[in-house]
Amino acid sequence: MKREELNYYDEFIKMAKFAKDISKTLKEYIFSYDYEIVLQKKAEIHEVENSADKTQHLILNYLIKDFVPPIDREDIIDVTRRLDDVIDNIDEVSIDLEILSVVSLREDMKKYMELMEKATLAMFELFEKFKDMKNYNEVHELVVKINDIEEQGDKLFQESIKNLYVNEKNSIEVIKWTAIYNRLEDCFDSIEHVADCCDEIFMKNS
Repeated sequence: MKREELNYYDEFIKMAKFAKDISKTLKEYIFSYDYEIVLQKKAEIHEVENSADKTQHLILNYLIKDFVPPIDREDIIDVTRRLDDVIDNIDEVSIDLEILSVVSLREDMKKYMELMEKATLAMFELFEKFKDMKNYNEVHELVVKINDIEEQGDKLFQESIKNLYVNEKNSIEVIKWTAIYNRLEDCFDSIEHVADCCDEIFMKNS
């Protein structure tokens, strides 16, 4: 029996949507933060991460036996793993909030969530365009947009760390928030890596 064909581009879109959805869920949680429900929210977010893992495995398992993939095999692996990194990093933010027993949030967390929502939305839009190798200008505009958001995230990270070390007197809080801020920076970096990877693939194949 001939196995059902897998459309890699549709699966990329599916993973990008998982990233957009998990970012939205985390943002909603942060904007009405309540440590009493941290385990519940962590479980909700982790459920999305598990769904994304299944999609990743589906892509990679199909690729093993695919004789003629639409783009280089290495590029499919790279995009899939980088998308998974984005979702994992966002998932890890919710895990950090729980294991570090963060009872109340610092004010700049909402700014991070707003930027992250913009970044994952732009990444989702990028993959909707990615399927058509004739639309390089539109794809590149989204890549530039994501890079710009990542730069805003870098600036916010630098401001957050400086403010933390200047104004926070509790050393435990400094340790906690250094870890969380670094995790948030990883989120933006991983989204930028996806965008840059897509840009390179598009240039090779357009």
